[in-house]
Amino acid sequence: MNNKILALKYRPKFFNEVIGQDFCVQSLANSINLNKLHNAYLFSGTRGVGKTTIARIFAKSLLCKEGISESPCGKCESCLAIDNNNNLDLIEIDAASRTKVEDTRTLMENVQYAPTSSRFKIYLIDEVHMLSTKSFNALLKTIEEPPAHVKFLLATTDPDKLPETVISRCLHFKLESITNDTLSNHIKKTLEKENVKFEAEVPDMIAECARGSARDSMSILEQCISYANENLTTDKISHLLGIIDEKIIDEIVRNLLIKRLDNITDLMATNEIHDYSKLLDRITERIFQISISRQTNKNAYNLPELFLECVIKLEDLQLWYSLLLQAKEDFYSAPSKADHLLMIFLRIMLFTEYPNSDDIKPILEETTSIDRIKKEETTGEDKIKKKDELFNDIGNKELNISFESWAAFVNAQDLKGLMLDLAQNSFIEVTTDSAILLVDISKKNMYPKKCVADFLNLLCKHFGIDVDVLIEHTEQVSTIYKKSVDENIKSKEDMYDSIKDNNIIKDIEDIFDAKIDKDNISKL
Repeated sequence: MNNKILALKYRPKFFNEVIGQDFCVQSLANSINLNKLHNAYLFSGTRGVGKTTIARIFAKSLLCKEGISESPCGKCESCLAIDNNNNLDLIEIDAASRTKVEDTRTLMENVQYAPTSSRFKIYLIDEVHMLSTKSFNALLKTIEEPPAHVKFLLATTDPDKLPETVISRCLHFKLESITNDTLSNHIKKTLEKENVKFEAEVPDMIAECARGSARDSMSILEQCISYANENLTTDKISHLLGIIDEKIIDEIVRNLLIKRLDNITDLMATNEIHDYSKLLDRITERIFQISISRQTNKNAYNLPELFLECVIKLEDLQLWYSLLLQAKEDFYSAPSKADHLLMIFLRIMLFTEYPNSDDIKPILEETTSIDRIKKEETTGEDKIKKKDELFNDIGNKELNISFESWAAFVNAQDLKGLMLDLAQNSFIEVTTDSAILLVDISKKNMYPKKCVADFLNLLCKHFGIDVDVLIEHTEQVSTIYKKSVDENIKSKEDMYDSIKDNNIIKDIEDIFDAKIDKDNISKL
C-alpha cells in the first residue's frame, strides 16, 4: 500500500474510523455482537462513500485471530494481511474485469474448499452489477445456500442493475452520500495531522467540491496541497477548484433582471470564468433559492434583499429554472460551451416580461436593499404631508379611494418581498359599512396568512378603515402591476418601438438576416 497517497493513508481500518455511515456501521457491529451473521451482504452507494472499506473491515472482524469482534485487534497475522491486501481467505474480485460466466463458474467450484487459515472464506465482489446475466444465474444458488464457512460481500454503485433475485438474497445496506459538515471535519483533521497550513474556509470549499465522497475529498485535498505548496489559502484553492464567488453569481442574476448580456460577458471575462458547467449549476441553484425564499417569505439562503423583491414574477422564475435545466441536458452536445450559455441567458431575457428595473443596483457594490417603487428619497415630513393630502381626498362618510391614492399609499410604505407583491397586485374598495381587498386571481394562494394580515393592518391604519376587510380574488381588478404593464406596452407599434433599437435584437437580425414581424408581436 502506498501510504503517501492520502486516500489510502487515511482509509479507515476499524469501524470507529468510518465517517458518515453510522447506520450501516452500527448494524454490522450489532450483528457481530449478537452472532447473527448472514450469508451475503450488499453495500450500495455512490463512489467513495465507503462500500469496499466497510466490507474489508467487516471481513477483518470475522477473520481476526483474536476472535469474531466488532473491534478486531489489527495486529494479528490475519488483520495485517487484510490491510496489505494479501489475505488468502479474503478473495477480492473485480466484477468489471471478470464478467464472463466461465469466471463465475470457476469461482463457484472453489467455494466448497475450506479456508486456508481462518474460520471463514470471504468473497468480496466489487462492482458486482457488471456481471453478466449468466454469471448472476451461476452465482444465485451459491449465494442463497453457501457452505457454512463462506460469506459473500457485494459492493456496487448501481444496485438497480442487479437482478431482484440477487438483492432478495442479501442484506442490503444503502450508503448515503457524506454530508459536507462531516467531510469538512475529516479534511480539517487530515490537514492537522499532515501539519499543513490552511485558512478556515478551505475545508468547506474542498468538501463542497467532493460532493459527498470521502475518497474524492482526499484526492482533491492532495491536489490542493501540491498546488498551494502546503499553504492552503482561500484565493489559491478557489482558483484551483474553479469556485465562483457568490457575489459574481448574484451579479449575473441581477444583469439577467436588467437584460444586460454585455455586462454578463464582461463579468465572465474579468473574473476568468471558464468552467461553464459549474457556472450553470450555481445559477440554477440560485434561482431555486430565490424562488423558495420568495414563496416562503423567509431568507434562509442569506440572499441580497434585491432578490426578495418582486422584480420578476414567480412564474417567470419557474421559466428561468426550466430553461437552465434544459440547458444542462444540451450542454455537452454544444460546440461551444460559452456560446451555449450566452444563448441560454439571451433566451431567458427574451422570454421574460420585465417591469421597470432602472433602480436595480449592482450586487458587487454591497447593495443590501432596493425600493423599486420610489424614485426619490422621501423625508419624514414629506410622508406626513402626502398622507394628509390623501385624507383630504377621502370623504368624511365614505372612503372613495382612487387609484392614485392607492399608488401613493404603496409608494409611501417601505414594503418588501411578498407584501410589496400583494400591494402591487391588489386594490381596496371601501364603503361606509364594508371593505374588500380585491386581489388578482393569478395570485390566489400565493401569500401567507401573516403577510396578508400585516398588510391589512397597515392599510387600515393608513386609510382609517375600522371595519373588517374581506378578501376577494378576481380578474376584474385594476392593479399597479397591470397598469405599469399597460403603460409600458400600449400597442404593437409601441412594442416594436421599444425593441427595435435593442442591441441584442439587432445582433440577431444581423446574424440570421431576419426582420421583426410587427403584426405578430404579442405580449407573452
